[in-house]
Amino acid sequence: MVPRLFEELEEVLMTNLFPTHRIIVREARDVYVYDVDGREYLDFMTVVTSATLGHGIPEVRDAVIETVGRLASGNGYNWYTVELLEAARAVASLFPPGFGRVHFRVSGSEGVELAVKLAKRHVRRSTAIFFTGGYHGRTYYTTTFHGARRPEYGPLPPGVLMAPYPYPYRCPFGPMRPEECAAAAVEAVEHMVNYAAAGDVCCIVVEPIQGVGGIVVPPQNFFEGLKRVARDYGILLIVDEVQTGMGRTGTVWAYEQFDLAPDLVVAAKGLAGGLPASAVVARRDVADSQQPGDDHSTFGGSPVLMAAVKATVEYLARNRETLLGNARRMGQYAMKRLWELYDKHPLIGEVRGMGLLIGIELVRDRRTKEPATRETSSICLDHALRRGLLVVPSGWRGNVIRFAPPLTVRQEHVDRAVDILDEVIGAVEREVGVGQ
Repeated sequence: MVPRLFEELEEVLMTNLFPTHRIIVREARDVYVYDVDGREYLDFMTVVTSATLGHGIPEVRDAVIETVGRLASGNGYNWYTVELLEAARAVASLFPPGFGRVHFRVSGSEGVELAVKLAKRHVRRSTAIFFTGGYHGRTYYTTTFHGARRPEYGPLPPGVLMAPYPYPYRCPFGPMRPEECAAAAVEAVEHMVNYAAAGDVCCIVVEPIQGVGGIVVPPQNFFEGLKRVARDYGILLIVDEVQTGMGRTGTVWAYEQFDLAPDLVVAAKGLAGGLPASAVVARRDVADSQQPGDDHSTFGGSPVLMAAVKATVEYLARNRETLLGNARRMGQYAMKRLWELYDKHPLIGEVRGMGLLIGIELVRDRRTKEPATRETSSICLDHALRRGLLVVPSGWRGNVIRFAPPLTVRQEHVDRAVDILDEVIGAVEREVGVGQ
């Protein structure tokens, strides 16, 4: 059955868009995914971190079924719905009282673009600063400046500058301590503001932890410096929490870990229990800069999606201490176990992360840090898959294993996942002769 389905899929779909796992999934529950033949997989990639709170949350399922049977169409722009109001209230409750207003879109990419538009409208300047290695989506605008730019997409759009991100393991300024790398990155941003943009900067767009870029955790002083630059030059700080939000790092938003005070926040992925919805939450005076007709989305405020957002946020709120506490405890436990693998496997160059967003960077040589790209792909898409573990390559060199289970994961799940990685990394090391 499965080979025939693969043939049919390859006949009608652009299956070359991403080298995904060669399985056809039928259902998913909590931390497990099941294919059409009934085989069980432990999901430690959570559909690119969109099933943050686990698969198949009953409250989300019930809310969607009830709403779609009553009101499937609508977008919150041609008319309002109670679902839109309740979803906006729910999302706003995740921020300090009175922080801002909410606008819904379908994807994180759209959310980032809307946030930049709002910043340009409010500040009345045209340049946005992004960071190398960052990822903000796959629309044409966001694709042209993400971490793996492709020359055939053309040059950077007008009004976009790329600043170096402090990647301590591979500091773009050369070998130095993490804090020095962060300080150099802040200095580069300030130089761009003053000289490359001649003061015409409306916003800085940043991920608290780079996700697709390889789970890169910046030093604390990076954000301290970034806050100062934004304050000194009247620049808005846009924090992209698409992958890091909804509790993944052990706080609802990862910016809380760095004591940031963003002007706009973009949330998506885990926001709607696995369904496509994003939210831009903007400081009230920034939100008030939007004018009638500035923006519209056919499906952005869909009542079905809004019902899913409300149910997901309420599920997180009801179980907040349990879920966030588990993210912290299981994250610490996973880091401990994965660093034990570092001592055993020379293919592992570094383990890093926060909460349940962890990256395992693989290198062919710890001294040269040559990326083990092929080995990482083999581990994730072949060896681990055959043993029932779903993990995905990350990083712009494709040499980081993204270890990101749902917040409901238990210790026995972590142990099983780490034991599988121990086995398959060892198998690949023997295949390629690393450490022998």
